[in-house]
Amino acid sequence: MRGFDHGSAAPNVFPGLAPSVGDVPEMADAQHVQSFLNFFGLAEQPFAATADPAYYYATAAHRECLFHLWNTIDERLGIGVVLGNYGTGKTTLLRKLLTGMRAQPEKYNTVVIASPIPSWTSFSLLESITAQFGLQPETRSFVAYMDALYQYLLSSRDRITTLIIDDAQNLNKRGQLELLRLVQNLETAQHKLLNLVLFAQVEWIPVLRAAPNFEQRISMTYTLGSIGLQDTRNLIQFRLRQAGAGELAPVFDESAIRVIHAYADGSPRVTVTLARNALLLAYQLRTRQIGQAVVLHTIQRTTMPDEEKRARAANAVVASDDNRTVFDFTPQSEPVLFSSNESRRNGTSVAARANSMLLRAVRTHPDRVTHEQRF
Repeated sequence: MRGFDHGSAAPNVFPGLAPSVGDVPEMADAQHVQSFLNFFGLAEQPFAATADPAYYYATAAHRECLFHLWNTIDERLGIGVVLGNYGTGKTTLLRKLLTGMRAQPEKYNTVVIASPIPSWTSFSLLESITAQFGLQPETRSFVAYMDALYQYLLSSRDRITTLIIDDAQNLNKRGQLELLRLVQNLETAQHKLLNLVLFAQVEWIPVLRAAPNFEQRISMTYTLGSIGLQDTRNLIQFRLRQAGAGELAPVFDESAIRVIHAYADGSPRVTVTLARNALLLAYQLRTRQIGQAVVLHTIQRTTMPDEEKRARAANAVVASDDNRTVFDFTPQSEPVLFSSNESRRNGTSVAARANSMLLRAVRTHPDRVTHEQRF
């Protein structure tokens, strides 16, 4: 299957819906945002771009990872590493962990370095660590900073002190990892004085292997993968419930969920982004029924051209269609749906099929509105 040429415009699947970004209603205005929420009966945006712990959906893998993290922290085992590709839920998991720790300040003492700078020297990293703990040594030297940190950790040993680093793959120099090893080596006869919890891309693995002194001190490593179709379904439904979904809530049907899952390839972040944009399109069309036509149009109009991702979406259309149709992203024309019983030259365009699906849904939907009311 072929994808759109980078220079060609994606077809407008829904005639009447403005094809240009400039024509899309401005959602920044508070009144429009409230109108959007009111239409779907929601208290807030269910697919926000931020990693809000309230919208943390725990897959079996995320629950297992969190269990191991808590054990590593509470037992003061030293270093825990969570690996995963972009969008697999590492930052959301981090915030869930952090929320739990900050809810018990008498037990946990936690600081976070959100994104270390790759060019940092080992001393720059040490400065950042001490600054996070609120320390300001009088002498600017490695020995003075290490001693200040040790004295601080020693005085705080009645609590579990943890340093969390997100985007730890930025620490790719041997000196940076050696500094972390030295910091983590601060201990009493009973336990480590400092836990390190590191969230990183899987690309960090070769860096860790090249630093065996540090790697061997890692007590727990967990790798997050993509989520399955059922978790994609549950994630969407969970977020809608968290946002206050009721009788007016949007409904992502099975065909829509299959296309979203296929395009996102099980990435929670891409899933959330695509669902958010599909919800906006559904609002523009004044429909609460979100099927594959809405999702396909969302992919065409709001994502960068990607042959592999669009091929996956095409296969999902096949899998979810009783007629076993094939979705072909043709570069110089509209995407075309071909039935196994039809020749290519007699194929039905996505525009015609999508509009037929949408019109049928709107006509049979109790909350349907007229064209004039929509736009």
